[in-house]
Amino acid sequence: MNSILDQAGASSDAARPEARPIGRIFPLDEDSQRGPQLRDAWAGFGREMAGAVRSALESGRSPPEIAYAVGEIVHNYFRTRGLTLTSYELRRLVGELVGPSRRAEAAPRPAAGEARNLKTSAELVTFVGQQAALSSRALVDEENAASPPVVAEAAFEPPPSRLVNLIGREGAAFDRLLARVVVAAASPSQPSTSGGSVDRERAFGIVDRTIDELAAGEQLILPAEIRERLARLALTEICGLGPIDRLLADYSVRAVFVDGPQRVYVERANGARELVSDGFRDRAHLSAIAGRLARAATRGLETLGSVPGGIVEFQLRDGGSGTVIFPPAAPGGPVLVVRRGEPGMATLQRLITSAMIDRRIAGLLRIAARTRLNTLVTGAEGAGKTALLAAIMRDQSATRIVTLARHREFRWPSLATVELVAASDGGGPSYTTLLGAAERIGPDLLVLDSVQAGEALALVERLSRGARGTIAAVQSAALASALARSFDLVVRLGRSRDGHNRALSVEDGTGAEIFVFEDGHFRCRTAEPSFAAAVRSAGFGESLYLVLR
Repeated sequence: MNSILDQAGASSDAARPEARPIGRIFPLDEDSQRGPQLRDAWAGFGREMAGAVRSALESGRSPPEIAYAVGEIVHNYFRTRGLTLTSYELRRLVGELVGPSRRAEAAPRPAAGEARNLKTSAELVTFVGQQAALSSRALVDEENAASPPVVAEAAFEPPPSRLVNLIGREGAAFDRLLARVVVAAASPSQPSTSGGSVDRERAFGIVDRTIDELAAGEQLILPAEIRERLARLALTEICGLGPIDRLLADYSVRAVFVDGPQRVYVERANGARELVSDGFRDRAHLSAIAGRLARAATRGLETLGSVPGGIVEFQLRDGGSGTVIFPPAAPGGPVLVVRRGEPGMATLQRLITSAMIDRRIAGLLRIAARTRLNTLVTGAEGAGKTALLAAIMRDQSATRIVTLARHREFRWPSLATVELVAASDGGGPSYTTLLGAAERIGPDLLVLDSVQAGEALALVERLSRGARGTIAAVQSAALASALARSFDLVVRLGRSRDGHNRALSVEDGTGAEIFVFEDGHFRCRTAEPSFAAAVRSAGFGESLYLVLR
């Protein structure tokens, strides 16, 4: 990829340094869909956003304000492409853009023969780890050369606003308000949040009211996005896993290791293990979360068993698992590990238990698969599309199934399943080519994960020929809208207000809602979807009636 600031018409006689590939800025998970998407988005950023970055660099503002402005450009660009960067990723990309080589590119070149008293490559922004190296560089005019500023964490915080008292998660005001919400909402006077059993829906209502009261008392103006995030974080502290929930919200994290309150590590999909800054407040906070994990009555957990000596093994209802070691076996305080469940191991029962779907929706999906209805599953990255596809397949273990994906999450033993994997690096048959080959194999069910815009035409052509038994998952909302009318059943996954991924709606091919998640419950909207006649003719009319009554 050419330099971010390399523009057409720029002087060609100067050797401009090239921006590094994103894989050299931070590790990418090449086995997941997100890695290639990040690479493509970074390449597109270099082509499309050079002018915006140059304007920010040459704005004349202070280095912290420039760093924040560039971060906002990067964040918004990636977000509009369905990619939410982690704090670590955003900081690395901002550092790449505002680092030494970028300042050199932005600096004006002297006219021919003009003397230069200072090096034009003086750094705009210096990170702490670079200071020692910078100090050893020789300057042409050491007396007039000013030391480059060191950018601390505060550089990534938004500038103060006279209109809004509270701006972002990084601000100290946010942390203080979050702590106050947690204390007030979890007080003994609130029966829904005290004691061993927690009603998550009632707790969410209490958190909502608490935020409203505190905001009104301090005359805070909370943007909707900040308010929603505040409520979700408070809820994880009250009846969730606190920092562990927040870390696992990054779907590149496969495991969380807690050696102490401030010694928390994550393991990413590429095997890299790193220390994170989002830890526990103190030992008491860690002990409370560890105790919550160890209690069988805690919502969302099934304790598998405990070993004498303070060792508890547990399994999360979404398929994750872990171990907690308590004192005195761990004298320094609780030690624990939580591993994310593999989506390819999901079952309909597990999805019911984790409240992604209920038994009626599971029954409808079972009927749809057995009558070979064409089903579309849509949702953002990490919403659970792959897990839902895997659960449907496991329920149809006696059916001849062919899977096509860009990953190997569907690795599970079944004599009736054929697995096809499209190469993401162009080193093998393309997704579209394999789609045609899969069709010629003649499966009873064809399961397509990670369908992108390039494969949409081939998929629509297959469906227009009357093909049955296609179950496809797409991430792009625009692509899902374009494909929806070609399918009999559409399942839309997303994050509900309480922070859980769920089937927010289930619709027929006309767009009519069959099920919808509202007010904390799955509600049936119709007993006669557009595909009802096809289901009855296949002999499953009574089953459909029982599911939708």
